[in-house]
Amino acid sequence: MAEEIRLNIALNQDLLLKGQPDVPVIVRLDIEPAEEFRRQHTQVPTDICLLLDSSGSMDEPFTQGDTRTKRDGVIAAAQQILPHLGPQDTVSIIFYDSQAHLIAERLPSGRAGEISALLETLRKYNGATNFEAGLKMAQAVLSNGTAGSRRIFFLTDGNPTNGDPANTLRLIESLGQAGVTIDCMGVGADFNFGYMRQLSASSNGRTERLDTRDRANALFEQLLVSAQRTIATNVFLNVQFAKGLRDLEIYQTAPETRYYSRLQAGSGGRFSLEIPVRTLRQDKRNIYLFKANLDLPTDSSQHPFAEVRLDYDLPAVGLSGQRAALSIAFSCRNQGLPLRDTSVDDMFAEAELAKFYEHFLAVQTQDWRQALSILDEMTRRAHLIDDQDRLRHYQTLRNKLQQKHGLSDDDLNWVGASSTKSTIAQDAAELGTTATSSFSDIDY
Repeated sequence: MAEEIRLNIALNQDLLLKGQPDVPVIVRLDIEPAEEFRRQHTQVPTDICLLLDSSGSMDEPFTQGDTRTKRDGVIAAAQQILPHLGPQDTVSIIFYDSQAHLIAERLPSGRAGEISALLETLRKYNGATNFEAGLKMAQAVLSNGTAGSRRIFFLTDGNPTNGDPANTLRLIESLGQAGVTIDCMGVGADFNFGYMRQLSASSNGRTERLDTRDRANALFEQLLVSAQRTIATNVFLNVQFAKGLRDLEIYQTAPETRYYSRLQAGSGGRFSLEIPVRTLRQDKRNIYLFKANLDLPTDSSQHPFAEVRLDYDLPAVGLSGQRAALSIAFSCRNQGLPLRDTSVDDMFAEAELAKFYEHFLAVQTQDWRQALSILDEMTRRAHLIDDQDRLRHYQTLRNKLQQKHGLSDDDLNWVGASSTKSTIAQDAAELGTTATSSFSDIDY
């Protein structure tokens, strides 16, 4: 069978001068379906599980001054997906408060009217917030699913008050390993964006802040399309870095920015990493960035960087255990300035915001001065990529932190949502845009 999934690279610089020590380099790796294959497979049957918070706080206004409640907004947003369901799609509904309530189990899309009416019953429930109970029921429901794509749309307006957090994390890990993607959404000002990101991480799902009702309506539809266009499952990216690389940093920038800090140390000073990509979309590319410092050889025309292997299944054609591989190296020469692709540098500068966000979360409650210093770094990155919206917000939050020595939950959620979505990479992830390095910005 023809190559279904392709690996492409772009380098921030190439044709490097031989013998230079401690040269910082960045590799952009794109993973995308081959054009012919994605044209043949545009949509897969999808099992959707709507896991919705039904606790008492959902009766609060959706936003400050709003006449509609969070409960009203979530019902309307969930109903947005119904006209877009495919003929083989199913919908399950679970409400959770102090306990979990199974409202509908794998109803076919042809019963959209019934699904809509059942969503309206969210108004009848009340109680505390038990993530564990809801996720346990969702796991039981989706374990019976046979669709090529299985998704949980997990929504809350707060933090868990019941259940065991350790069991919740184990459930999340188990769902990810079983091929279920969990997209986490927070509504209102009281949920914890950082914790929701932790819950979406093992399945490489999305984490979203629903700050308006319009945003909620659009997002539910976007997440359904993402699920329906899953083209590969059980996807793992394995990277074996060359000997002698230092100061390694690894990021995913699309579909969502993630910073990978846990490298495995191997023999001979080589590092490796396995990234659970989990799924690939038919209409998008996943993008990864690898940064390292290296010493260039004096007697060779190339410096090896990494060996990359992608393992995946293709449920649409019944294939499992498929593989794509790629060797990455930098070219060297005796004289001249390197070719540069500054678009890779810009993408990396934006991706670093995710790393700074994690550092910020780790220190902001214990050391506001250190948190202030991290916000300064984030402000510098926003200036570097000329993102005026982020720049203004980071500066505003910096001033607030300096005055009050702390930030509100809503402020922290904004920092998280803005720092983990790459505007540069989201544009680049659209298939039809250039994936490989063109060195359009060249220094001679």
